[in-house]
Formats: sequence, structure tokens, C-alpha cells
Amino acid sequence: MEEYIKTAKEAAVLGGHILKEYFKKIKKEDIESKAVKDFVTYVDKLSEERIRNFILSVHPDHAFLGEEEGVVGNKESEYLWIVDPLDGTKNYINGFEIFAVSVALQRNEEIIAGAIYIPMLDKLYWAGKGKGAYLNGERIRISNRPVEMALVSTGFPFRYIEELDNYLKAFREAMITFSAIRRPGAAAVDLAMTAEGVFDGFFEMKLSVWDIAAGVLLIKESGGVFTNFEGKEELDGNVIAGSPHIHQELYKIVKRTLV
Repeated sequence: MEEYIKTAKEAAVLGGHILKEYFKKIKKEDIESKAVKDFVTYVDKLSEERIRNFILSVHPDHAFLGEEEGVVGNKESEYLWIVDPLDGTKNYINGFEIFAVSVALQRNEEIIAGAIYIPMLDKLYWAGKGKGAYLNGERIRISNRPVEMALVSTGFPFRYIEELDNYLKAFREAMITFSAIRRPGAAAVDLAMTAEGVFDGFFEMKLSVWDIAAGVLLIKESGGVFTNFEGKEELDGNVIAGSPHIHQELYKIVKRTLV
């Protein structure tokens, strides 16, 4: 386990160094559209390539799933590295410093190790199953603020405008229920900062597995609760996470508005 955690940490920092090197150097012609409002740059691809090459050099018998290139390596392996080389591409393109690299290791459908690195804040989070969650070497734990003082983060369903009306109902109820809401624009950052206790909870819909794989392990290892909108611990892209009582309140809101 310690070896896997070490690999995840080093891979996340490696990708983060790439992101730092090219930050604010992206030109308009460097930006490609994968879909409506969904962008990619050569930096995403370079970060993923460096991370992939590093991980498979250390663990050549493992499989690797990256956001940009899909699955490579030993596709029969019980070990799968799940990587988002740049979570928060739109932030990155626009020069907003909130973006991250997310690296997770899944064994037989269970996330057992992960790391998230926020380069411009130099914050490296990591966790291992049963080993706790850490930020720059210090143990972190989920918050214990009461509902009326809670700060909750979220993400807008910008790829799924057809879901916007229902989402806004959930957003409205969350605004009424909690102290405030924030929208940083990178799910990995949301989850890491929830595990750290900066945020008290997080909810978002229709994410990809690489957005959340490392983050949900951080949540659980920091003492928090993670489920999908059905109340199950499944990585289906719909996420509710936070301290136990904040998760409970968010789950009620989601059940009334989004399910």
C-alpha cells in the first residue's frame, strides 16, 4: 500500500509541474473542443502522457485509464490507475489558479490509493485505504460544523443544460439550508477541500470517474461519507460527500429535486 501511495503522490506532482510550466501560456489556437463547452489543450495531453509513462514504468503489469487517451497497459490486470491530468481545464485556460491533478488506484472495483495535487497552491493530498487522509504530510479530517454554519461546494451541469432547471432547484434548497455555497470549478478540488474541512459538503451530477476517484477516497479516509444520488457507494458520476450530518442534509435535498 505504501508503494502505491508513493506512486500516486509522485505522479500527481509530476503532472502538476507540467501544469505550472505552461500556466498562462495557452493560446487560442491551442484549445480544442471535445464537445459543447468541453475543452482540451496540449497541456492536458502532455500531463497525462508524463503521468502514464511514469506509472507504467513503476508498475508495468497494471492498467491505466486517462481522461484523454482511455485505457492502456495490461487490460487484464486487477489494478487500474484512474487519472485526470488536468481537472479544471476551463479555469486553466482562463488563468484562474484553481485546478488539479487527480491520480487514483482501483483494485477490483475498489479505490485503494489516491492523490490530488493543486499546483498553484502547492497542496498535495493523499490517502490509502485504512491509512487515513493527509495534506502535505499532516493528517486531515472532515469538518464538524453545524448545518447553519456549513459551507457547501458544487458544480454546475454545464455539459447537460437539460438538467439545469432541476439542478437550480437543488441549488436553491442548498442556499436556504446552508450558510453559503461555492463553485471552484474542479471536482477534485471540491472533494479534497471537503476532506480537509474547508468545505463541509459537496454535491454534483454527471461527473466522470477520473474526476472523483481519488477524491472520494480522501472523503472516506478523513471520516466523511460519500454516496451517489441513490445512497450507494458507486462511482456513477453523481456525488454527495461531506461530514455525516451534512451528507444527510444534501441527500435529502437531492432526493427531493434531482432523483
